[in-house]
Amino acid sequence: MDLSTRTGWVHIAYALVLAILGLILAQRVSTMAGNAVNKRFSRHHAMLIRRLIFYTLFLMFAFTALQQLGFKINVLLGAAGVFTVALSFASQTAASNFVSGVFLLFERPFKIGDTIEVKNFQGTVDAIDLLSTKIRTADNTLVRIPNEVIMKSEVVNTSFFKTIRISIAITVVYKSEVERVKAVLLALAKDCDDILTEPAAQVIVNNITDYALELKLMVWTKTSRATKVKNLLYELIKERFDQENIEIPSPKITTHQE
Repeated sequence: MDLSTRTGWVHIAYALVLAILGLILAQRVSTMAGNAVNKRFSRHHAMLIRRLIFYTLFLMFAFTALQQLGFKINVLLGAAGVFTVALSFASQTAASNFVSGVFLLFERPFKIGDTIEVKNFQGTVDAIDLLSTKIRTADNTLVRIPNEVIMKSEVVNTSFFKTIRISIAITVVYKSEVERVKAVLLALAKDCDDILTEPAAQVIVNNITDYALELKLMVWTKTSRATKVKNLLYELIKERFDQENIEIPSPKITTHQE
């Protein structure tokens, strides 16, 4: 093996070592930085910082490795610039999603772990990237929504505040004593440990029909307990109404005779 061939293999080995070292170092440093940022900021910010540091460090080592293989750094940067310009013209949608992702980063209408509803999709925010946001639905399905769509849509974040109001509509027969039904519902809410005393529970008459009264029970609870409390209230209302002989009207069936 002549000297030039041996030198070539040395450069290839050195470039390979640089690439592997850069990958390992970028992973460790980005993970450490992400963990540090996560203590002061949200998981969203920690994830973005982690990815930014990883790609920056890895690309630095990658460019150095390519230089060892004989590539000129100015040529590489020039090619990257031309490629970036061409790509920006060819992918205006991606650029729009990127800008929208930056706005979401600063506005922070939701964070990872929040339950949101957007474009008829409801689920838990699983990831917030610069181009799209991914949510996990209740049936464990992943939905990817472009950030531009989110910026142009109404977003409902049910996890934004620590407490939330639950409203349950209850229908009783028309002849029922309203005050008695109200008292039963308020006593039921008072006995439930997960329902907050402040703001106080309320019961209002929501609607009156020809054969029924519709009341609405409104209680406050911790957002993290909302689903459990709502299901529990339905069970308790059914049980308590049976004990108090409070009737729930059956649907009326109208027949037409020709």
